[in-house]
Amino acid sequence: MSEMPEYGTAAPELRFFDIAAALQAGDGMHSRVDMAKSPNSYIAVFGVGPRAGETRVHSHPDSDQILFVMKGECTVEGLAGRYVLESDEGVLIPAGVNYGFTNLTQDQLVFLSLRTEGSGGRRVAYVPSVPSPAKVSIPTQRIAARGMGESLYVYALDGQTIGISPLLLEDWNRSAVLRMECSYEQSSDRTIAALPERIADWYRLDNLEESDYALVPDADNTRVQVDITPLIERQSRR
Repeated sequence: MSEMPEYGTAAPELRFFDIAAALQAGDGMHSRVDMAKSPNSYIAVFGVGPRAGETRVHSHPDSDQILFVMKGECTVEGLAGRYVLESDEGVLIPAGVNYGFTNLTQDQLVFLSLRTEGSGGRRVAYVPSVPSPAKVSIPTQRIAARGMGESLYVYALDGQTIGISPLLLEDWNRSAVLRMECSYEQSSDRTIAALPERIADWYRLDNLEESDYALVPDADNTRVQVDITPLIERQSRR
């Protein structure tokens, strides 16, 4: 397939696209086939590998977007909740609305993206991180092997697991539906992480007691997984 010409320079003739071949030529995680472009529109097909996507919630303030799933399953994270789109389903994302998306399956995701401007959209991260009453107490030695910074990073790994680390971790960054910075305080030999409201809302956490979760440390003492299964099971029995 030839390179997409600039608006107004294309010859008046049919253009054909071999989507499958173009996606196979990608890196296996992210592929793109540009189909049409003008000052007020941009149309492309994207291929997203397993556990990949745009996991950080963000917005495009200058561009509406339609995301239409052609193959696979797409998990879309909006500020109001989390939604799963399957083949032949789509979503309209108005300009300025915050969202992120992830392919949580082991199969390739292919979707059509249509935007209302030609550059692909100015991207603005959703950055406010307001501490919530939900706090996690962690033995400092479990996460401080490479030092502590001004904040921690919190990763929404799945429906019952929260990851916490002082480091930006590529493997968690790829698999997380949402990642945010997190304030903390230290008391004796423990670090008390105050989960951001956005993370707490996603997990529907009003508060957290130490009996509500189990800590799963990593061997290198730079991260922990917070398993809230005890809280979920207790809530299900009510």
